[in-house]
Amino acid sequence: MKENVGTFDSHIRLFIGFYLLGAGVIKSSMFMTSLGAMKIATGISRFCPILHALKLSTVGQDDPLGDIMRKIPDYAEQVAEELGGE
Repeated sequence: MKENVGTFDSHIRLFIGFYLLGAGVIKSSMFMTSLGAMKIATGISRFCPILHALKLSTVGQDDPLGDIMRKIPDYAEQVAEELGGE
Protein backbone atom coordinates (compact mmCIF):
# COMPACT_ATOMS: atom_id res chain seq x y z
CA MET A 1 0.00 0.00 0.00
CA LYS A 2 1.39 3.34 -1.04
CA GLU A 3 0.81 6.18 1.42
CA ASN A 4 -1.80 8.67 0.23
CA VAL A 5 -2.47 10.52 3.51
CA GLY A 6 -0.17 13.41 4.38
CA THR A 7 1.17 14.27 7.82
CA PHE A 8 -1.35 17.03 8.61
CA ASP A 9 -4.24 14.91 7.34
CA SER A 10 -2.98 11.97 9.39
CA HIS A 11 -2.92 14.03 12.59
CA ILE A 12 -6.46 15.27 11.97
CA ARG A 13 -7.68 11.71 11.35
CA LEU A 14 -6.02 10.50 14.57
CA PHE A 15 -7.55 13.33 16.61
CA ILE A 16 -11.04 12.71 15.24
CA GLY A 17 -10.59 8.94 15.53
CA PHE A 18 -9.64 8.98 19.20
CA TYR A 19 -12.52 11.38 19.92
CA LEU A 20 -15.03 9.11 18.16
CA LEU A 21 -13.58 6.01 19.78
CA GLY A 22 -13.88 7.50 23.25
CA ALA A 23 -17.37 8.89 22.64
CA GLY A 24 -18.47 5.55 21.20
CA VAL A 25 -17.23 3.65 24.24
CA ILE A 26 -18.89 6.10 26.65
CA LYS A 27 -22.21 6.05 24.76
CA SER A 28 -22.01 2.31 23.99
CA SER A 29 -22.34 3.09 20.29
CA MET A 30 -20.87 0.40 18.08
CA PHE A 31 -21.14 2.71 15.04
CA MET A 32 -19.12 5.54 16.62
CA THR A 33 -16.57 3.11 18.01
CA SER A 34 -16.11 1.46 14.60
CA LEU A 35 -15.86 4.79 12.81
CA GLY A 36 -13.27 5.98 15.32
CA ALA A 37 -11.25 2.79 14.91
CA MET A 38 -11.28 3.21 11.12
CA LYS A 39 -10.06 6.81 11.39
CA ILE A 40 -7.27 5.74 13.74
CA ALA A 41 -6.26 2.97 11.33
CA THR A 42 -6.07 5.38 8.38
CA GLY A 43 -4.14 7.88 10.50
CA ILE A 44 -1.56 5.32 11.58
CA SER A 45 -1.17 3.49 8.26
CA ARG A 46 -1.43 6.75 6.26
CA PHE A 47 -3.48 4.93 3.63
CA CYS A 48 -7.10 5.79 2.88
CA PRO A 49 -9.06 3.49 0.54
CA ILE A 50 -11.47 6.30 -0.39
CA LEU A 51 -8.64 8.61 -1.47
CA HIS A 52 -7.12 5.67 -3.35
CA ALA A 53 -10.40 5.03 -5.20
CA LEU A 54 -10.63 8.72 -6.13
CA LYS A 55 -6.95 8.72 -7.19
CA LEU A 56 -6.17 11.55 -4.77
CA SER A 57 -3.32 12.03 -2.32
CA THR A 58 -2.54 14.51 0.46
CA VAL A 59 1.13 13.52 0.75
CA GLY A 60 3.60 16.37 0.40
CA GLN A 61 1.08 19.14 -0.01
CA ASP A 62 1.14 22.42 1.90
CA ASP A 63 -2.63 22.81 1.79
CA PRO A 64 -3.93 19.26 1.38
CA LEU A 65 -7.59 19.90 2.04
CA GLY A 66 -7.67 22.92 -0.27
CA ASP A 67 -5.97 20.98 -3.05
CA ILE A 68 -8.50 18.14 -2.75
CA MET A 69 -11.38 20.61 -2.89
CA ARG A 70 -9.91 22.12 -6.07
CA LYS A 71 -9.52 18.67 -7.68
CA ILE A 72 -13.11 17.54 -7.07
CA PRO A 73 -14.69 19.50 -9.98
CA ASP A 74 -12.05 18.18 -12.41
CA TYR A 75 -12.63 14.65 -11.19
CA ALA A 76 -16.42 15.08 -11.51
CA GLU A 77 -16.02 16.28 -15.10
CA GLN A 78 -13.79 13.32 -15.90
CA VAL A 79 -16.31 10.85 -14.46
CA ALA A 80 -19.18 12.56 -16.32
CA GLU A 81 -17.27 12.26 -19.61
CA GLU A 82 -16.57 8.58 -18.96
CA LEU A 83 -20.25 7.97 -18.26
CA GLY A 84 -21.29 9.83 -21.40
CA GLY A 85 -22.71 12.93 -19.68
CA GLU A 86 -21.91 16.54 -20.32
